[in-house]
Amino acid sequence: MPKRVTLKELFPNESDEQIERIGEFLHTYCAIVWRIFERLEREHPEVIDELMRARTMKGKVDPPK
Repeated sequence: MPKRVTLKELFPNESDEQIERIGEFLHTYCAIVWRIFERLEREHPEVIDELMRARTMKGKVDPPK
């Protein structure tokens, strides 16, 4: 299992306050991306199917084997 990296390790020069803001930003970003995916899946599943078929998305979302 790969080692989990913390935000503090990724941004060693940032203050705890900045790390907190970065974490909130990343959480918000991921929530937006998830909502986009869910909407596409619900309203245009053919887009998701095509991305998976073309493997342009599969390699990015599947865990390494």
